[in-house]
Amino acid sequence: MLLYKLIENCSYRDEFQSNHEQCTNCSYGTCCPRDCQSCLQYVHFPQNAPALRKYDCIHMADCYYCKYAYKYASEIVYGLRRFSDIQKKKKLKIMSVGCGPCTELVAVDYLKKQGVLNYDELQYRGIDPLENVWRRIWNNIKEYFGEGIEFYPNDILQLVDIIIKHNWVPDVLIFQYVFSDMYKNSDEEEIIHFINKLANFLDSYEEKPIYILGNDINLSKNMGGGREMFDVLESRIKSPKIVKKMHFNNDNKDRHYEYGDEYNSNALIFDNIPDEIRNAYNPFESCSSAQILIKKERKK
Repeated sequence: MLLYKLIENCSYRDEFQSNHEQCTNCSYGTCCPRDCQSCLQYVHFPQNAPALRKYDCIHMADCYYCKYAYKYASEIVYGLRRFSDIQKKKKLKIMSVGCGPCTELVAVDYLKKQGVLNYDELQYRGIDPLENVWRRIWNNIKEYFGEGIEFYPNDILQLVDIIIKHNWVPDVLIFQYVFSDMYKNSDEEEIIHFINKLANFLDSYEEKPIYILGNDINLSKNMGGGREMFDVLESRIKSPKIVKKMHFNNDNKDRHYEYGDEYNSNALIFDNIPDEIRNAYNPFESCSSAQILIKKERKK
């Protein structure tokens, strides 16, 4: 299975967070804590960082995957299961915006093996400007799947331009922890422009239904998230459409925002976590995100 193959590769390269000789040439300079997990926390919570920290370290990428992939991929499984119409597609086209290490492909691989997805051909396009950070994981993914996997190292704000340029329209469009990251690193006006441009494209395209799955931290922008962008996107997409909002119970907090309906379970789909991974990376033990699921239907 893709997840366990990538965990093996990433943890081997990362040496289970030991030694960290790679930190000798760390891009964070004198602020380097010699601990990739601390760097990840600085990225996610910039108010706690000694200096601005970005995703610009290839070693951080391996650590990121080992810590977050079990949770993120599990959350996408729950979401994709709800798109019953895609299950019989023989050619399945998926585009991930801000794909990073492509944890949604783990979900796709799992659902294929479970007989939920029945494609004969998978075409996947990932958009992410940080090619230098994720390239080793991307190469591992290409080796696993073979043909059909492509990456565009572009700014995600160019999404619609990329679709039109390559004349390649996805069946499923995935935003995996993207809006919260955009809100940290982009001007809100830019985000709204991006959403409007995407909605205009979706509203004008009439050849087939397009499914949109947004999965992100269940926090408002005032709390370091960007959940409101789900609602902005949904409001800009015209009917006909079907919309469902979901969230998981968050075991790590006493309270959480009730965004739409709650899944009956927040259990990890990928719960076979070896002790050495658990001890080195302390991966999350349950799902906790908010999701928006949209089917943009063809005009009748």
